[in-house]
Amino acid sequence: QVCRHIEFKSRGEPPVFSGMMRPQGYAGVGMPRPVAAHPPVANVAVAKPPAKPGYKVTSQSKKDEIGIQTLVGDYEEKGTNHGKKFYQKVQKISGHEDVKVFMYYWDARDGADFSGWWFGDQVGGSQVWARSPSHGPAPPR
Repeated sequence: QVCRHIEFKSRGEPPVFSGMMRPQGYAGVGMPRPVAAHPPVANVAVAKPPAKPGYKVTSQSKKDEIGIQTLVGDYEEKGTNHGKKFYQKVQKISGHEDVKVFMYYWDARDGADFSGWWFGDQVGGSQVWARSPSHGPAPPR
């Protein structure tokens, strides 16, 4: 099993991300081996906050799951990766204050299944929570 699929709703509806992990034993260019998967995350949307650099990630889910809590929040620009800006979550995760969350772009150098916008514990790291196959200059909305 390589990964779960990411689906985008049509006509302006927010994307639906599913929890995922890179394939077992995969160690492509600049990509360490995976360590653990997280439960699926549903209805996560990225929206630009007013007058503040970065993005605000929200969810329409009614459940209060750790996977959703991990991703939702404010993200500030921290640098560039593969020619696009990457972002780090500002808020700490209750009970998991040492976990860092990044939203970053990975190009197709390791294949199409690994390219797109990712949520992970480090840029290009092995622990990832969600992926969008979008290749736009900014994270999808």
